[in-house]
Amino acid sequence: MTATTLIEEGMTRSAAAVLAGYFLLAVSIASKFWLIRYFSPQILPAPGEDVFPHPGWLLALLGSDVALMIAAGYVTARVARRAPIAHAVVLGAVMVVLGLTWMLAFRGWLPLWYQVVLVSLAIPAAATGGSLRGG
Repeated sequence: MTATTLIEEGMTRSAAAVLAGYFLLAVSIASKFWLIRYFSPQILPAPGEDVFPHPGWLLALLGSDVALMIAAGYVTARVARRAPIAHAVVLGAVMVVLGLTWMLAFRGWLPLWYQVVLVSLAIPAAATGGSLRGG
């Protein structure tokens, strides 16, 4: 194997690691919201409604989202093999960028404090997941 081949394989594995973590996160969060909408539609307002969920529900949603971010960081680190925490931090940065985009697209759907806390915890949560893998 040449050095170029090793570098390409490493970059491919790194990209796959971040994508695997993000895929887990996206599918898990989408599934969670679908289940909530299906079984308890009164918990979350429809987009555009002026009513926010009860603060207790928001804290539960926040806790579950952080747990899912930690799991995504762990999966990313597991797939990456090398530099697990660094890969998890990259995933966290991707989550921040996409989270800020989500905040702009769906502003007003959830309270601003919830969105700010969620985005600000993305990198630490993903790094925590990466550290659970070791590194």
